[in-house]
Amino acid sequence: MPADVVDLEGWLVAVLREAPAEGIFAAVAHAERLAAERFGAKKAVTALRRVLSVELANR
Repeated sequence: MPADVVDLEGWLVAVLREAPAEGIFAAVAHAERLAAERFGAKKAVTALRRVLSVELANR
């Protein structure tokens, strides 16, 4: 988990790329929960939307 919100998208990419295909939904839920706790729900969801639009398309 990054200390700065600037690094949140990179962390999310790393988490999703490491997750097995069968565990992707659990990985997203866990990452969203952690990110929201640290940076707030709005910033977490915004970052997830940007990351998911690219990462899931590449799977």
